[in-house]
Amino acid sequence: MIRSTAAIFLATVCCVARAYGQDSVAASPKFDAASVRAGDPFVSGVSYLMKGGPGTSDPGRITYTHVELRNILMKAYGKKIDEIGGPAWLTDVDANNNADFYTITATMPPGTTAQQFQLMLQNLLAERFHLVVHHETRDFPGYELVVANGGPKLTATENETGAFVPPTGPPGVDANGFPRLRPGSPGGTMMPRPGTWGIIRSTNRESMTQFTVGLGAMINESNGAANTVRPRVVDKTGLSGVYEFHLEFAGMVLFSPALTAALNPGATAATSPVASDPGEIGPTLFNALEKQLGLKLEKVKSVPVDMVIVDHVDRVPTEN
Repeated sequence: MIRSTAAIFLATVCCVARAYGQDSVAASPKFDAASVRAGDPFVSGVSYLMKGGPGTSDPGRITYTHVELRNILMKAYGKKIDEIGGPAWLTDVDANNNADFYTITATMPPGTTAQQFQLMLQNLLAERFHLVVHHETRDFPGYELVVANGGPKLTATENETGAFVPPTGPPGVDANGFPRLRPGSPGGTMMPRPGTWGIIRSTNRESMTQFTVGLGAMINESNGAANTVRPRVVDKTGLSGVYEFHLEFAGMVLFSPALTAALNPGATAATSPVASDPGEIGPTLFNALEKQLGLKLEKVKSVPVDMVIVDHVDRVPTEN
């Protein structure tokens, strides 16, 4: 009888775990107030941003206007775009339409931490979209960033701790076309028009660990395949501290057909390198890293990545 009762209890616990299938958010902190509704139709020329929250100029409020649900999930779980799995309407950039965009506004208590904010957002998604997720570890293609022969060509700088200053106009550039950094900003990038080869110029103020976070996207841009899975890059340089540096290489920036058309009227989204050899425009990212920064990318078999997999989510949120 004792064994039978224990078995029943264990089965009940398992059923509850499967019902949630995720990090439990039942006891998580909640927003003071929140509004969730379907996003308005896309309007060309209108800026749709995810504004506010801890660490911004408006830490007690968020305003997400006309935002894809997967981008909200990325904020809630601290994941990259390809670390979210689920139904095609949620994860396929070419399958979205106006019904799959949402507008969220919410307020939170003073002093809310970034971690508490993520839990609030997870809780809101569970309440309003009946979100259920689980975690999986998957292997991604990857590289290790190491110091090249001859040593690094980097200059250490003071890590600015001031609050990020939101842009008030077009990003400024220096005489060589590199973005100027704003106080508190880790970096900026100037890119060619979507679907065309060009020189990608970035100005960086960050540690090597922070720098590797964006290198996967740069690898795809250098290969003219920005819509594919982003390789993961692991920092193996052994370099500590913060560095400020420029980097430029030939690349192509690709978006979904709908976004490309909106940003570049009359153009179509390319799916592979076209027109000219990028070598005629400038160095590949691999060559640029070694010649300009004294760093090198070495291929590794795979890099394990924690994925958030959506088991269930409603396309229409419950009413406010």
